[in-house]
Amino acid sequence: MTKSGVHGDSDTTGSHGEGMQNSLGFTLAQLGMETSRRFSSVVGEFGLEPRDFAVLFATSDEPDQSQQAVGERLSIPASSMVAIVDRLEAGGFVERRAHATDRRTRSLRLTASGQRVLAKTLDAAARHEATIARGLHERERATLLTLLRRVAENLDVPDGALPDRGSGRRRAP
Repeated sequence: MTKSGVHGDSDTTGSHGEGMQNSLGFTLAQLGMETSRRFSSVVGEFGLEPRDFAVLFATSDEPDQSQQAVGERLSIPASSMVAIVDRLEAGGFVERRAHATDRRTRSLRLTASGQRVLAKTLDAAARHEATIARGLHERERATLLTLLRRVAENLDVPDGALPDRGSGRRRAP
């Protein structure tokens, strides 16, 4: 064990005397809360919540998916997904259509208004992303993403899942 409490390169526990600045969990929580707060503000300029943006993006990425498929892709429970889609439909951003092969299922499709708001929100989100990555070279950014994805795997976080599972709350249900 070294003076810092680290056993070689693979032990990342650190000692209790190092403070929170050397805690991976604390740093990730701090950054997650701040990036989430700022992203909420970015999409809020367009009358959206982060979960609304995620559903719009997923729907645009693959039009005519079932509402259930979009919810599963984003790890949003069916009850939350219904409320999100109801709100987006009421806002004129998405429409439910009869599914091509299953009459019991409804497909989601962006309206022209949904496409416009998504394009504007994507531009604003790109500026937000640039702020987050400012000072990182492309190689550093790629390395950071690789390492963060490894941490996500350690925590069994599904790829593409919303942090709050679409609840709109700080804690996942």
